[in-house]
Amino acid sequence: MNYSQSFEEFSSGLGPTDLALYAGIGVVLFILFKDKLSPVQKVLLETFNTVKENVVDFTKQPETVTVKVPVTNAPLPVNPVTKSPVLVRPDPNEVFFQLVASWKKTRDLSKQYKCEEATQKLDEVFQYLSPTVCNKENVNDE
Repeated sequence: MNYSQSFEEFSSGLGPTDLALYAGIGVVLFILFKDKLSPVQKVLLETFNTVKENVVDFTKQPETVTVKVPVTNAPLPVNPVTKSPVLVRPDPNEVFFQLVASWKKTRDLSKQYKCEEATQKLDEVFQYLSPTVCNKENVNDE
C-alpha cells in the first residue's frame, strides 16, 4: 500500500469491498434506528403517494365518453330532382317565440335578484315587449 497517496486518489478507487462495507454499515444503522425511522418513513410514503397521484399516467388509455343521440324512424325528406336529403329549417315563428321566452325568463330572474341594470338592459333589447315601456306609453296616452 502506498502511504503517500492523497485522499482524492484513495477515494477514487471504489471497489466491491468498499461497497459491501458501506452496505453493511447501512444495515447496522437501520437495525439500530428503525424505531426512529418510522415517522420519516410515514412522511416519505405520504409525499410519494401525493406525487404518484398528481403525475399523469401515460400508459392509461384516455377515457371515452359515449353520447347517445335519439334516433327517429322517420325518413328525411328527399329532394325529388337530386335524390338527396333536404335539410329542414326551423320555423322562424318558433325560433322567435323561444327567443322571447328566454328573454322573459332572464328578465324575471334579474327582477327577482333586484338587479336593476340588467333589467334595464334587457328592456332595451326588446323595447316593445317590456312591461315598463308599455306602461310608459299608457301613461303618456292618458
